[in-house]
Amino acid sequence: MFFRKVSICVLFALGFALLIPVAADAQKIELRSAKIYIREIPPQTEKALELLETALEKDPGNNDAHYLLGLIHYRKGNFDLMFQNWEAVTFNDLDKKDKEQFRNTLGAMIRTNYQTGQQSYEQEKYADAAQYYSRSVNATSMLQDILRSIGKKNEAAEADELEPAKQQGYLYWGYAALNSEDYENARMALEQLIEVEPNRFEAWDGLINVYYYTQAWDKAIMASNRVIELSEEVDLNTYLIMRNAYFEVADTAGVITTYERAIEAFPEDKSMYRDLSSIHSSRNKLAEAIEVLEKGTAALPEDQDLLRRLGTNYYNKGLSDRDGGNVEAASAAFNGAVESMNKLLVLEPKSIEAHDILGDAYVGLASVETDDARKMELFTKGDELQKKKMELITSGEGM
Repeated sequence: MFFRKVSICVLFALGFALLIPVAADAQKIELRSAKIYIREIPPQTEKALELLETALEKDPGNNDAHYLLGLIHYRKGNFDLMFQNWEAVTFNDLDKKDKEQFRNTLGAMIRTNYQTGQQSYEQEKYADAAQYYSRSVNATSMLQDILRSIGKKNEAAEADELEPAKQQGYLYWGYAALNSEDYENARMALEQLIEVEPNRFEAWDGLINVYYYTQAWDKAIMASNRVIELSEEVDLNTYLIMRNAYFEVADTAGVITTYERAIEAFPEDKSMYRDLSSIHSSRNKLAEAIEVLEKGTAALPEDQDLLRRLGTNYYNKGLSDRDGGNVEAASAAFNGAVESMNKLLVLEPKSIEAHDILGDAYVGLASVETDDARKMELFTKGDELQKKKMELITSGEGM
């Protein structure tokens, strides 16, 4: 009985051992047949595809099967599947002919997709352009890995020479995706670029918009700062995006600082003075509002809106200082209002608002004056200006 059991075990082991070369031979036959189908004119790709998928089911790591499947997917336009198969290929284990075809196929893919991406971008087909650029970049990365795996100096140098074009591909990919509102791909491509080129202005400029549209406010602020640091001529919109991002995170100090930086960069942009002074005024920081508007009227002396705002803030500060018991500061503020409104009246003699504020400013000066004669003189001036204001209103001549 013992001898019988041993005999059965030996026969089973022997039979299993005999199956191994049979399975290996079957895979070789499948691979050879697949190659024949691929080389036929026209190629019988579906038959080859079926054989290769069967081969991979039996041996998921089969190098030749992955290579040939990738080649078929490339020819069928299934590029995601192509990359998936070819990423599993060990290049150095391929035969000489397959190695050459592998490299040539990737090279052709890089060129054609890059060129088609440019054409699509020029035609404003941004989603298509992003897809073409992504294929070109991915093919470049794969080819670089292959060249470096060879371990020879010339191939390593060739891989390095591909790098600048690949980085440019990332930039175009990012902007194409951004224009098609594919913010995730735009972010990925542009962030990949700045990992290699951290001072690439164009990448940071694109990321400003990516982060802003995806409401990544802190990153939008960071990207805006990087663009300002790297560029000699910053677009005003960069400051406005940064300002808005600070607003979104409720950082008023950041908003104010951004306006101040924008004013330094764009001293003739009226809106910066106007908006910053309004922020200070709304926080009852009248001295700060006046400081901004004084700077604005110095840069833009004929801007009537800035003069009007300056006079209004001076007048309101005069009231605040007077009510707080600071007569000297109140007098200085009311005089500031008078000076501003007189400048406005030179530019626009029929300004209703200028007459109104100027009249109130004289009344304000009268309210802090101790000399009775001077007090009456100031009240009279104020009254005359208010009457003039009413005449402008009733006659319709006022502005």
